[in-house]
Amino acid sequence: MGPLHPLLAPPPQLALNPLSSTSAHLLSFLFTSGYVGSIYISNHLASSGDAPKRKAAVSASSTGGTEENSTSLPLPPISAEDAPDDAFLDPSAPQPGDRNHPATIRSRMKAVGLATALSLGGVWYTVKTIGGYGAVEAVRPTLSLLGLPLPSFPSLSALPITVLPYVLAPALLLGPLYATYLDGDLPSFSYTRREGLQIQWDRFSGPESGWGLAEWRNYVVGPLTEELVFRSCLLSVALLSRTSMRSMTFATPLWFGVAHAHHAWETYTKGGRTSSAAVRAVAGSLFQLTYTTLFGWFATYSYLRTASVLPALASHAYCNVMGIYLPNVAAQRHPGRKGLIWGMYGLGIAGFVVGLRRL
Repeated sequence: MGPLHPLLAPPPQLALNPLSSTSAHLLSFLFTSGYVGSIYISNHLASSGDAPKRKAAVSASSTGGTEENSTSLPLPPISAEDAPDDAFLDPSAPQPGDRNHPATIRSRMKAVGLATALSLGGVWYTVKTIGGYGAVEAVRPTLSLLGLPLPSFPSLSALPITVLPYVLAPALLLGPLYATYLDGDLPSFSYTRREGLQIQWDRFSGPESGWGLAEWRNYVVGPLTEELVFRSCLLSVALLSRTSMRSMTFATPLWFGVAHAHHAWETYTKGGRTSSAAVRAVAGSLFQLTYTTLFGWFATYSYLRTASVLPALASHAYCNVMGIYLPNVAAQRHPGRKGLIWGMYGLGIAGFVVGLRRL
């Protein structure tokens, strides 16, 4: 394990008055609970706001309401501007409160954005207080701890080590990328002056598989806010408390894993709160806890070695785009390419390990 990047070493004003471990854990708990709690508060508010609309839609349907009444209660699909008039009555459409309901997506993105801003402000206030800085003076050391360095252009000799952390995740997922190619499911790109860059992909949910609300959540807002809170903010308070490199790498990502445990409750309630739903919820939560923690180890180490949250953010977004594609599934779909598939998965893992050691 390599040493901590020098830019993350707290300046003398902060090093002379370190944060206590208890305070660091308390702040970590507040950042985590604030982020997860904002999701449920926003979900409750969104569901409450949609309840009258849903009731009115059902009433209009049962009394033979006019087309005008129906269209005044739109439920846009995740990535479209318009929706069918009976969307509230369509059992296949995301219902109010569902994580894929447009109102829920919008409210959750706003909520986690606010929670993230408050967490960043909490780090700034902590730096300002223990370092005795002025309000403006505290900004620069805060940005350094958060892994948000001021823009700079690396020299040609430093370019390989600068690019390396950004290619580790794509290298690791070389096998899934090849399997996606065999499926014929790689994205297509087009550009026009009028419409700009267009990305078409079957796994996107927008009109004609374009970009929509779900993509903004999964590939932009989600990775951005999660990395700023669970990487930048949590590691900042760990650095201020002089936590060891090993503990920061392997312990702090557990907050990131635990923060995803709330999906178990969603699975349980959506499954009817039955015993089978509870089993699915626990199994899914354990699986998610495992891979989010594993990713957290990698992202945290990348952050500590590069003094930047940007490689972790890029890796997070890329992993969300690719998803989980197991080699045995790919081999079953393409039995004629079985050996090559396993070879590409192995090559990706080997490249990732080699690159990580050079980081």
